[in-house]
Amino acid sequence: MSKKKKDKDLQEDKNLAQDLEDSTLTDNQQNEEVEQESLFNKVEELSDQLLRSQAELQNVRRSASQEITKARLFGVESLAREFLTVGDNLERAIDSCNKEKASNLIIEGLELTLKSFESSLQSAGIEPVDPRGESFNPDHHEAISIVEDKDREENTVIEVIQKGYTIHGRILRPAKVVVSKKPNIAKKEK
Repeated sequence: MSKKKKDKDLQEDKNLAQDLEDSTLTDNQQNEEVEQESLFNKVEELSDQLLRSQAELQNVRRSASQEITKARLFGVESLAREFLTVGDNLERAIDSCNKEKASNLIIEGLELTLKSFESSLQSAGIEPVDPRGESFNPDHHEAISIVEDKDREENTVIEVIQKGYTIHGRILRPAKVVVSKKPNIAKKEK
């Protein structure tokens, strides 16, 4: 073989080796790119999971805080209801003393006790509901009786039998009331 032919064959072998090496590099680069893309996808997926977990944790904290606040505000409800009964009894005692012309000192003592009791309730966020003259509201009042009254609007609270109370704006006990209704005209015509 001639030297030119050998050089040509040698050059072709070198070119073939270079092509093979380039092909191997390209395959390796492609594999690396695929691996990098897969790693980027995993990182994005884990990042998304982390964000979702953080949001869920924040929601749990917020709802737990709200539940704690509600428990703190309304946890004493049953105790407060018992105190309301004591207040009712004090009011009845004052009313009966006034009717029987009892000693002014007893009345004054009971009135001071009642004022102290009401002040204690108020400091605990418990407010009385006295709906006299207001429209009847079944969410805040309990109708004990209905009385016909032509001079008043229908469903007006005429008398409060027992005061209602709210605790931090929520009904603790509805007011027991007497409600007005218009007289039935059909009965009178007969």
